Amino acid sequence: MSSGLAHADTLSNGDPADNFVIEDAVSGLDQPTSVAFLPDGRMLITDKGGDLLIADTSGTTKTAGHFDVNTASEQGLLHVILHPQFSTNHLLLFYYSASGTNADPGSDTDRHRVVSVPLENDALTMAQEKILLRGLRGPANHDGGSMAIGPDGKLYVGVGDTGRNSNRAPTDGEPSNYFGTCLTEGNGKILRIDLDGTIPTDNPLVGKQATACATGTNPDPRSVDPTTLPLSSSPRTEIWAWGFRNPWRFSFDPKTGNLWVGDVGEVTYEEIDVIKQSQKGSHFGWPWREGGNDALQGHPKTACDAIQPTAADCVDPQYFCKHGGASNGVDGNCSAVTGGVIVDSCTFPTAFQGLYFYGDSASHWVATLKPTADRNGIEAGSRNMFAQSSGQPVDFEIGPDQNLYYAVIGNPGESTVERVKPKTPETCPVNPGSGGTTGAGGATGAGGAAQGGTAGSAGSGPGGAGQSDGGGSSTGGTTGGSGNPGTGNGSGTLPDGGVVPGATANTDSSCGCRTVGTTGGGGAGALALLSLMLLANRRRSGARTS
Repeated sequence: MSSGLAHADTLSNGDPADNFVIEDAVSGLDQPTSVAFLPDGRMLITDKGGDLLIADTSGTTKTAGHFDVNTASEQGLLHVILHPQFSTNHLLLFYYSASGTNADPGSDTDRHRVVSVPLENDALTMAQEKILLRGLRGPANHDGGSMAIGPDGKLYVGVGDTGRNSNRAPTDGEPSNYFGTCLTEGNGKILRIDLDGTIPTDNPLVGKQATACATGTNPDPRSVDPTTLPLSSSPRTEIWAWGFRNPWRFSFDPKTGNLWVGDVGEVTYEEIDVIKQSQKGSHFGWPWREGGNDALQGHPKTACDAIQPTAADCVDPQYFCKHGGASNGVDGNCSAVTGGVIVDSCTFPTAFQGLYFYGDSASHWVATLKPTADRNGIEAGSRNMFAQSSGQPVDFEIGPDQNLYYAVIGNPGESTVERVKPKTPETCPVNPGSGGTTGAGGATGAGGAAQGGTAGSAGSGPGGAGQSDGGGSSTGGTTGGSGNPGTGNGSGTLPDGGVVPGATANTDSSCGCRTVGTTGGGGAGALALLSLMLLANRRRSGARTS
């Protein structure tokens, strides 16, 4: 497989085309679901069929390992990110759908796994695979798959609600799938665990009674209203937030620590939720609401009040757009959202710095939204189309070169990872702190997906706010080693919009037969970010490569 420009996506006319170049960073792929970067700058790519690929800077790939995965519908190998201490432990974290032939076979009630596996000499040591999270249902679509390291150093995981689509708006009758709202199942949730797989004691359901899901198979437990059942003293304590249909991709804002979630909708609206750390234990509306207006999007906000232990109104998304044409001030042309990343790259034109880049896997576009000044929300009317994709954009990541990368699923053998870079890069500021050598230098600066180098010389300055996705110190600290690599975004199959090319179509009549997508981590510690700024500046003053 080699790089090329034959399938490069097309930038929108005007400012995007005037200011940027878009090209295939890697081409000839089958079904790429996520992207992450190694400290030396090479790219990790997961393929839905189970392969982990390593691409060098020329775009040439080799296989580093394989997982035995179930590939029905939206399932498969859906996401990879780097462990925050990758430089010392060499661990990668994966989200995948275990097949029946797996060494530890998967089943519909125990399909999805989050695991750690060492990468040694460019090969996965599968004998050392460690399961961190399991017992997540996967009978059909809505499989989620997003992972990110939070500002607290914990691992956050997005899990879909297992499908059983109603194929109708929330306003049209009672829900057909309650898994997003009951709390004894991990599906339809955002989960939070320690990096060794243990459960943080400050998770919102630890030691609490909670609204339960139905059990058994007849009727389907997804179809039973949980508010009619007794409370359970055994909720899934990995749960951090609930009320999601398919949180396929998400990422942490490196400046605020807010989690930006793309939640794939049913037949009416697609959502972007912006979740503050203080909103853990909140209900984000599904299956009673989709979008943000009682008259149009579903049941009243008070529908969520019956869910224990944190009975409160549903939390509406910060942004939503509708299927079909725009109307009543609501953007249209949405089908299956893929959550993205806020790009603060200092090389980007000023007008594009701080924008949220995301996509739609079914409508095949990439767009930007403008966060509010406090970055707790999204400015009304700020959506701008950025590019038309040749396929389905399913994962967004910021590279160590500060350019934007995203995976695109097209026809098998013709899929790509796209790279977006400015035609004329801005000059990044040099900020060495209060004196002395910069914190976070080190041998790996050149590839530096937020690596911080081998040890990094100790900088005496704080180095600014660290990108929380990387798990690095949010203040920069005093040692270069505190900014270990951020995990790459992405994963999944498409966010609910069309069967993945080459995949087995979901024949379940209850399936909406769009496929799911996500937004992954992707940050760098503050000191590592400073190292990258310095590197970019040095490249500009000498021979520059892209």
